[in-house]
Amino acid sequence: MEIENWFKNGCDYEEGISLYATLKGHSKNLVRLFCLKDSPRNREKLKYELEKHRTESAPVLSMVEDNSQPKVNLQVNSEAKKSNQHFYRLNQLPLELHPLAIKQRSDYQTAISLKLQLNDLHPDEEGVALELCLQIENLFDSIEEAQKILSYYIEHKVVLDVSPRDFNSLTPAQLVKRQLNKRSSITKLKGRIKGYHKKLATNLPLAEQTKTNTQLQKTTERLMQHQLELQQLNEMINNK
Repeated sequence: MEIENWFKNGCDYEEGISLYATLKGHSKNLVRLFCLKDSPRNREKLKYELEKHRTESAPVLSMVEDNSQPKVNLQVNSEAKKSNQHFYRLNQLPLELHPLAIKQRSDYQTAISLKLQLNDLHPDEEGVALELCLQIENLFDSIEEAQKILSYYIEHKVVLDVSPRDFNSLTPAQLVKRQLNKRSSITKLKGRIKGYHKKLATNLPLAEQTKTNTQLQKTTERLMQHQLELQQLNEMINNK
């Protein structure tokens, strides 16, 4: 209700920051970024973030000011992701997956470059640092989504028919709505996949086992498609 009133009452920037900071699951990095500068870009990003919780009716927590998070923490998350990253050789993959594998490596190199830029920043350039951190996180999200598709082929020798979609015609509000719908679909598909795995763990007749494996493959493909599209939407929203 507070968020709804904020939108109705003119979207005051300072009030919006305070409201966003009380929401469960909010990003401390974004709060720090919003506090650095009142810019058109930050205002739009703030509206996008509050719009998500406006439709989700997220619970509100008591406001706690956090001044303890040093900038170095923003770099640790990306380091952790990199340490768990594994790249497949092109000769391990079919030609159809080569563009995805090449993009994955390119994203990784770009993330390294951005991190080196981050390390060279002056301590006073906190705004630039936060922007770089968000870009690095987006890149590693993209790398992880690619990894799921490549790993699926390595494990099952099946090339999933997953391709990016064009969301450029959507308005900012439509992007947020589509983002929320994708999250809901992903949750449902994960539950369905869990059910298939549980079913396959039982002593099924061969015909039923084959049918369930086919359903599992198709549902997994749909899940990865939704996850890839969610990553696209996240990047588009964060880059506005």
